[in-house]
Amino acid sequence: QQRRLNQVGETISSIAAPTAAYSLRSLTGGDPLAVRVRRTSDDSEQDFTVSGINSGALVDFVGSGNNGRVQTWYDQSGNGNHAPQTTASLQALIVSSGSLVSNGIDFQNDTYDIPTDVISNINSASAFVVAKSDTTGGSKAALALSRNDPDFRFYVPILISGNLNFGYQDSAAKISFGSADTNKHLFTGIAGSSNAEAFLDGTSKGTVSSADGKSALSSGGIGSINSGVLWDGTIQEIIIYNSDQTANRTAIETNINSHYSIF
Repeated sequence: QQRRLNQVGETISSIAAPTAAYSLRSLTGGDPLAVRVRRTSDDSEQDFTVSGINSGALVDFVGSGNNGRVQTWYDQSGNGNHAPQTTASLQALIVSSGSLVSNGIDFQNDTYDIPTDVISNINSASAFVVAKSDTTGGSKAALALSRNDPDFRFYVPILISGNLNFGYQDSAAKISFGSADTNKHLFTGIAGSSNAEAFLDGTSKGTVSSADGKSALSSGGIGSINSGVLWDGTIQEIIIYNSDQTANRTAIETNINSHYSIF
């Protein structure tokens, strides 16, 4: 039965337990690990929970005038699907010149590896992504769960030729979210046994027939496709399900929008 309203205190995990979940807020109702941060002034690293970010402990660790970059974006699902990046030049910015970055983590052609088994088939997968592009040109992907080898794409969203898209099956521009802009949006891609559908800020942008299969990425996933097609902008939250979450979509999107006030 479809859930339409969020109860007081309802969390993403209580709506439907995700396969992987990355955020700087708590998706579980507790105080989970959120990120491991490298202080660029001396390359020291430290883990931070959600409360550690909100309390200012992260900014204090990085220090006045310094930068902090994310070494690992921790999975809050409890499944251990953490997203690391050990190469310093590919780590996204979370503290800039002593101040917490607005709108999440700032990807400046950076990327994080997610496990290849986060989804098992593009005909049974769901992704909810809160992201903001800093450009309207080029080819750039915020999240990739399966790639084009040969025709099993699952990209949410991907910027191509001035449009933001749900890349699916045989096309990186299978369903258009619309003309690219530099506003924050909630991008949703859901596929079940028969159909795949894309939503922008809770509104359907189209439906296509789903496909049976998957092509695992060799690297990347968050902020890239195989460590290419690198995202330029911020990513605030990613929630992934190895299942069709059509029945829970409204409740999940309401929870996300209630926190971020996107639409």
